[in-house]
Amino acid sequence: MRVSVLFVAMTAAALFAAPSMAQTPADLTQFTSSCQGGQAFLLGEVPAGVDSASILTPLCGCLTTAFAELPQKDVDMLAADLRGEGTDAAHTAHGDYAGLTERARGGLTTCFASPDVAAAMAAAQPPADPAPADPMAPATPQ
Repeated sequence: MRVSVLFVAMTAAALFAAPSMAQTPADLTQFTSSCQGGQAFLLGEVPAGVDSASILTPLCGCLTTAFAELPQKDVDMLAADLRGEGTDAAHTAHGDYAGLTERARGGLTTCFASPDVAAAMAAAQPPADPAPADPMAPATPQ
C-alpha cells in the first residue's frame, strides 16, 4: 500500500511540474533584427538595382517561424552568426554547433523554397539587358 501511495504522489507531482518544465519560447527579436541586416550572409552579393530588403523581409519572416521552437542559446548563436560575430570559441562553447548548423540549413532551404521567398526573389531580379544588336545584320529586313 505504501508503494502505491508513493507512486500516486510521485505521479501527481510530475504532472503538476510538467508545465513548468516546458521550454519557454525563445525571444527572436535579436534574431529578426540580425536577419534583416544579414544580406551578405544570407544572399551573398546582390546585383546592382536589386532591393535586398524585398527578399530579406519574407525570408527572415519564414526563418523566424522556422526557428521559433529552438532554445534561446541556439537562436542567440544564429543571430551572432548573422551579425558576423560567431567565433570559433563561441561555436565550440555552444555544445552542439554542428547540429545547430544542420537544423539552420534545413530551415534556410525550406524558406528559400517557400512560395513567398521564391516570388520575392523572382520579382527582385533586375531586368535583363537586351541582346546587343548584331553589327552585321541589315538595318531593315529585306
